[in-house]
Amino acid sequence: MKYLFTSAFIFLACLLSTAQDITGKWQGLIKAGGQEIRFVMNLSKTTAGYTSSFDSPDQHVFNLDGSKTIVTNDSVIAEIAVMQGGYRGKWDGKDNITGVFSQRGASLGLNLQRLPKETAATPLPVPVTNNRPQTPRPPFQYELQEVEYANANKSLHYGATLTKPRGLKSFPTVIIISGSGSQDRDGTVLGHKFYAVLADYLTNHGIGVLRVDDRGTGKSSIGNDIEGLTSADFEKDVEASLDYLLSRTDIDSKKVGLIGHSEGGIIAPMVAARRKDISFVILWGAPAVGGAQIITEQNAYNLKQSGVDDASLAAFSQIFKKVLMQFSTTSKADLDNKVNTIFAEWKAAQTKETISALHVTDNSLVGSDIHTMFHTLYDLAWLRFFITYDPATDLAKVTCPVLAINGAKDTQVGARENLALIKTILNNSGNTNVQVTSLASLNHFLQTATTGDFSEYEQIEETMSPVALSLMANWIKDQIR
Repeated sequence: MKYLFTSAFIFLACLLSTAQDITGKWQGLIKAGGQEIRFVMNLSKTTAGYTSSFDSPDQHVFNLDGSKTIVTNDSVIAEIAVMQGGYRGKWDGKDNITGVFSQRGASLGLNLQRLPKETAATPLPVPVTNNRPQTPRPPFQYELQEVEYANANKSLHYGATLTKPRGLKSFPTVIIISGSGSQDRDGTVLGHKFYAVLADYLTNHGIGVLRVDDRGTGKSSIGNDIEGLTSADFEKDVEASLDYLLSRTDIDSKKVGLIGHSEGGIIAPMVAARRKDISFVILWGAPAVGGAQIITEQNAYNLKQSGVDDASLAAFSQIFKKVLMQFSTTSKADLDNKVNTIFAEWKAAQTKETISALHVTDNSLVGSDIHTMFHTLYDLAWLRFFITYDPATDLAKVTCPVLAINGAKDTQVGARENLALIKTILNNSGNTNVQVTSLASLNHFLQTATTGDFSEYEQIEETMSPVALSLMANWIKDQIR
């Protein structure tokens, strides 16, 4: 994921005590989707202060650098800015940390235990199902160029791969816009190379593809103000890629489109709303309902997987989304006041069963202090933007042809509501060249799935369904004749 786990971001913050030496290796198990995933935090101390790095050995991710690590009194804060996410806990002064892991707004209990110094974070044996038959391998039946370019003011540098069909002087070309988190140009997640597979298929069917390393990965620079980056910044990255393509004499400027996956599905309309040189757009698993609802649904899904009943899930969703809708406030003090009022009124209306199921106390929800929980989300610029941004704002300005597709078993971005909203917004704004398609049995990455849960992603041999690949290729060729 570009990320430790299959969502978009990871921010890490732990509450520890400094009474003893807290440096060393700490490991816990994240339970999600019926699967346990090891998570390792490595803390070190130098003359300049504390440093941190992180491993997810079962997902073959190691040595992710913490961008900021602060230890004061009984707390330590360790962030991975490029992944935008986190963990918050309390150290008992010995060998245990009790806390909560947060990812893309979802929260799961995560307790860490100290590991012996000599213990290495080793991956589990790679299962037989990690065979990836669709991963492209040479010789290719098309032209492949490794390219590099900069944005207009030369403040950012990008690395990318451009694939072009052979023997064609004019052909459509697409830019793949990645989902949340930092990914390489191939979209490498859990052994799959989603964007490389998509590019390979499209180019073999007469469509050029530019796939780009996200900021801070591969040959793309990360730039300044790492902690302040939002989707609006990534939209500018896409424009830089678009300008690069349009500067090439071998690319037909009247046949350039965008494919946006997940978060990329809200970035693509941002670009198309600003630039009229976009010929078509594909929205793949796009969260059109907005970040507040998406994050609420993802939290509720995780709680359901842990056994919480439907009535309690509905109660949780009610308060969680209502608080997120207050994130447009200008300060945490204002947010706190609103949270106090919302929480008190909500709690008074709940049954004893819901209070118990959601581990509600005087100031706690699902085992987390409400202010700590929501501050963690509010403090992340990317997440605050995602929560408060209304995708309809730019989507309504898109006038070019649009294909919106979701897997019917997508558990990260629900197909039914998001596809219906995309069609409604575009049609109401006068765009009638719109196709929305829910693909049966496919997940968020358009793999043929059983449950759609992210725990399946690695176990599925297929990287992308041939049905989905064919749909995209044929639709693009229908738009560009």
